Amino acid sequence: MMNDRLERVQIGREKDVPIEELSNWYLIIKDNGDWDAGQCNENEFFVHLEDSHTKHIFCVWHGQWKTNLFLMDKDKLIKRFEKLRGEE
Repeated sequence: MMNDRLERVQIGREKDVPIEELSNWYLIIKDNGDWDAGQCNENEFFVHLEDSHTKHIFCVWHGQWKTNLFLMDKDKLIKRFEKLRGEE
């Protein structure tokens, strides 16, 4: 049902998202309202991720909770990607 959108935004569950899955899509919203979307295998994604104007990051993941949006914590996500890429 389309009206269950608030129930489908997962908040505080970013650790449940397997970021190593390259099929995940990320929606990046800037503080001025601009937005972009991409996958973590695109270099442009990491530029957006570390941009100080990035306000919200959502991950679109089809997993345990259907296809949902997960509100991601920017700092935690950066640390997870650094660990995944062996940059720690």
